[in-house]
Amino acid sequence: LVCRVCKFQVGSLCFHSRSPCTAQGQQVCETTKAYIGESKGPPQPGAGAPLNLGGGVSYNRTCCETDLCNAAGPPRAAGLPLLSGLGALLGWWLLK
Repeated sequence: LVCRVCKFQVGSLCFHSRSPCTAQGQQVCETTKAYIGESKGPPQPGAGAPLNLGGGVSYNRTCCETDLCNAAGPPRAAGLPLLSGLGALLGWWLLK
């Protein structure tokens, strides 16, 4: 079983990723999604109920057992387009 590794993800863009890792023994891949405020909609199949961390933050954890099944984007998705877009937005905001 091969799992994606992403330390921080926004949408399908992964920041601070590492190469995929190989699970050992009975390990499975995991995806954790954090929300500010309450998570919307029912949990996905195989997901637990949303956990409330307090302070308006909650999260859902899901597990899966097929190669590269966790996370939305490809491993090492480029963050450059997002940074370029944020830079353009900042420039527009400063010039208006």
